[in-house]
Amino acid sequence: MKRNLTDLTTESFDIVVVGGGIFGACASWEAVLRGHSVALVEKEDFCHATSANHYKMVHSGVRYLQHADFFRLRESSKERTVLLRIAPHLVQNLPIMIPTYGHGIRGKAFLGTGMLVFDLLTIDRNTALSPSRKIPRSRFLSVKDVIDQYPGVKKAGLTGAVVFDEGQMYNPPRLALSFIRSAVEKGAVAANYVKATGFLRSGSRITGITAQDELTGNQFDIQGKMVLNTAGPWAHHLLHSALDIRLDPQPTFSRDLAFVIPKRFESCFGIALATTTKDVDTIVDRGGRHLFAMPWRDYTLIGVWHKVFNRSPDELDLEEKELEGYVSEVNAAYPGLIDSQADIRIVNMGLTLFGEEEKQGYRQLSFGKRSQIIDHALSHKLEGLVTLIGVRATMARIMAAKVFDLIAVRMGRDGSKSDSSRIPIFGGDLDDFASFEAAVQKRLSNHIKAEQITALVRNYGTRYADVLKYADSDPALYETLEGSTVLKAEIVHAVRDEMVQKLTDVVMRRTDLGSASAPSTEALKTCASITGEELGWDQKEREGEIQEVLQLYPYRKH
Repeated sequence: MKRNLTDLTTESFDIVVVGGGIFGACASWEAVLRGHSVALVEKEDFCHATSANHYKMVHSGVRYLQHADFFRLRESSKERTVLLRIAPHLVQNLPIMIPTYGHGIRGKAFLGTGMLVFDLLTIDRNTALSPSRKIPRSRFLSVKDVIDQYPGVKKAGLTGAVVFDEGQMYNPPRLALSFIRSAVEKGAVAANYVKATGFLRSGSRITGITAQDELTGNQFDIQGKMVLNTAGPWAHHLLHSALDIRLDPQPTFSRDLAFVIPKRFESCFGIALATTTKDVDTIVDRGGRHLFAMPWRDYTLIGVWHKVFNRSPDELDLEEKELEGYVSEVNAAYPGLIDSQADIRIVNMGLTLFGEEEKQGYRQLSFGKRSQIIDHALSHKLEGLVTLIGVRATMARIMAAKVFDLIAVRMGRDGSKSDSSRIPIFGGDLDDFASFEAAVQKRLSNHIKAEQITALVRNYGTRYADVLKYADSDPALYETLEGSTVLKAEIVHAVRDEMVQKLTDVVMRRTDLGSASAPSTEALKTCASITGEELGWDQKEREGEIQEVLQLYPYRKH
């Protein structure tokens, strides 16, 4: 996958996708599967914002049971199944326990009944999944089982726990990148660090975009029959600055936040921790919302907190006092889980669409904490432009399918569907992940350690040999970066084959090096050295790139 801006300027595309997060990535894949020629541009690196910084869950929709939103529940469950099926290397099952107390609304009987309803509503959840990926029905744990897994759980009145399964992403940026690489292998043209600065227009029709190479400042046009705006929290800002379009209502976004701490438990279960904070829009109020502590890689992931955010997405921040409050809330729910802020390895923050209402004149297929599809031919008498503002990475593929059902009508095509719900994405073409990993472990055991092999096949799936070909040519590239499972070969592969432009691309989005915790100083220097050698950076440029990475870890121990 090469960054070739000439292809963007010399071709005329069916679809120009603006925004390379998970929704733009899935849209590009959906488009090529339906026979469209596609250009995808992203103003920074692919999957740099919310799509990389969420809670890494693939939601089953169980929370919607509490809201009596059965349509969303069914849709979410189906999409969880889809991701387990088409990306088995990057998405896996995760059992979660909800401790039960007494015999009332927080007891086993009440929760068990709810879970039985959930099991029945998602009875088709294992469609076309391999045996090792099948999602079990909900079940119960005893008091002893709960305490064995989580010794610090509140014990007064504890009667056990109910368990249900969600999905979890091993590496969200690589999931988005796998959709993009799948699209590129079928002919899409993708480029990072290309900013859409405006729209080309002929009368009442959009005919493409004006763009700027953020690395050189060069400006150029990209021609397209349709433009799909998937710029997330930047989407409405682009519409306003480039077309003087103000959405009505203006989108409201929530700053969703979670953080990573060192691994606290050996349990394979996540745990729901009851708090005193009310969930104001539930139909059934169980006395407060839950925080979740989840095993993720070799860490514990804790979240999620929501806060309405009305400023520019470029101003996303977190105040020290807020973080202190979050740490206190965690420890009130599970005493001693976090010793201090020094335990926090990285904070994940992103902006999620929050609480809109349907308005006449908009083609919004869903609303109110749901993804929005806006057909500007209807809402603004402007042909050739559709905006998708997505909610939850789980729903990105199905929303892309809905968008292209609409675009088929606008382009006068027959609307033939793709099979994106069943076609494996880049690296996912395998029948059973457990068997696949075992075979690779056996094959590579003389070259690298077991944990390094696991990380390799998790990130690259069946395409792991694309990485190792560099190590086969230069055995020194089988070495790992200090304190990590990342092979030096992965750095070379990322630069040569995955459109790396900056050190942050490698550290945060192409490898596991820095997406959970700050890399060691030695690992970061080695990574900068290899990347700089590939990209021709001098020593000053390498130092600058290192400093840019370090700014992403405000809680890093020096």
